[in-house]
Amino acid sequence: FPAPPRGTGSTPAVSSARHIIIIVFASVLSAMAVIGIVFIWTRMRPRRDDLHDDMDGSGEIIRTIMSSQLGFRYEELRKATDDFNQINKLGQGGYGSVYKGVLPDGREIAVKRLYLNTRQWTDQFFNEVKLVSQVQHKNLVKLLGCSVEGPESLLVYEYLCNTSLDHYLFDAFKKNALDWERRSEIVLGAAEGLSYLHSGSEVRIIHRDIKASNVMLDERFRPKIGDFGLARNFMEDQTHLSTGLAGTFGYMAPEYIVHGQLTEKADIYSYGVLVLEIVTGRKNHNSVASSAEGLSLMSQLWKHYNAGTLMEILDPNLRDQCSEAEALKVFQVGLLCAQASPNLRPPMWKVVEMLGSGDRVLPKPTEPPFINVKGSNAKSESSGSSMSLMSNSDKSPFSTNQLSVSGVQAR
Repeated sequence: FPAPPRGTGSTPAVSSARHIIIIVFASVLSAMAVIGIVFIWTRMRPRRDDLHDDMDGSGEIIRTIMSSQLGFRYEELRKATDDFNQINKLGQGGYGSVYKGVLPDGREIAVKRLYLNTRQWTDQFFNEVKLVSQVQHKNLVKLLGCSVEGPESLLVYEYLCNTSLDHYLFDAFKKNALDWERRSEIVLGAAEGLSYLHSGSEVRIIHRDIKASNVMLDERFRPKIGDFGLARNFMEDQTHLSTGLAGTFGYMAPEYIVHGQLTEKADIYSYGVLVLEIVTGRKNHNSVASSAEGLSLMSQLWKHYNAGTLMEILDPNLRDQCSEAEALKVFQVGLLCAQASPNLRPPMWKVVEMLGSGDRVLPKPTEPPFINVKGSNAKSESSGSSMSLMSNSDKSPFSTNQLSVSGVQAR
């Protein structure tokens, strides 16, 4: 075979192979460099959830909890409640169930367990931790801590042996434990707790779900307001908060239902309904069905107020336990707080003053909402629905059942 030409150094095939190797090697190096840059960038860049946590303060709250005495281990709480045994279940709310637990040192606690670990429920969890950890008052349930490391979020509260007010107030037998003295203390204590939230604490807080089941009772039946999952705080210079509808129908103020504008006046209305339930021993939400006249509780109260016969609607269990003047004062305070016009409702500090004012003359209340509610037992010339809930002030339909609602509007 002829010899290759001198000076070439290699054949064309060898040169082509070298060229391919160089290209492949350069490509591998480039790919590795890109992967390294992406890896470093993703490690240094905050995750979306972390950004959300930083924006809403959740990340800071988690770090604070883990470095403080508020942090509980999930496994410790699971064992304390006997793996959330139904026997230990104390109650159930709109956001989760509450269980009794006993810690290794013998302390009794109440553990609130959220239903789901979605972003919405997590928001409620951190909202409750953030707000309750900032307030301390004898008439507010004390937050002992929480668990943020386990498979679900848990809140730990002081245990109150007599559970909630509704378990006694609306039970024909148990309500005997609520004499006039205890009911008076509950009315005043709840007012003092709300007054503190609205104007006495460093942060201005609206509870949004004041009702009998959220008033807890200790061993001496002293009241403590609980369940701050729906609570909101706002600045002093804010007149209101625009928020989605949340709370319990039957306790929700009419202006909040219609306009979605939240102020402390919504809490005051709910408190007024609660007071009227306490002195009558009747539920507001089913008062139409239980009334022989087919009238709502508000309708019955307003009718008796105008006729000067409020004592006829006083809980029969209290008839021999209080004077007429004492009972009428509490009735009047409840009606003042439950007026249809929010501007006429007294602030809670004023309510506390009224309750302790002795024989002081109180203002006359104006008409409450929902007084035109009629059930099937009522005689009416109206051709409309017998269960239509209409307020004289705005003529808008409402529902007054015990349904709790939240998140109607996107957050």
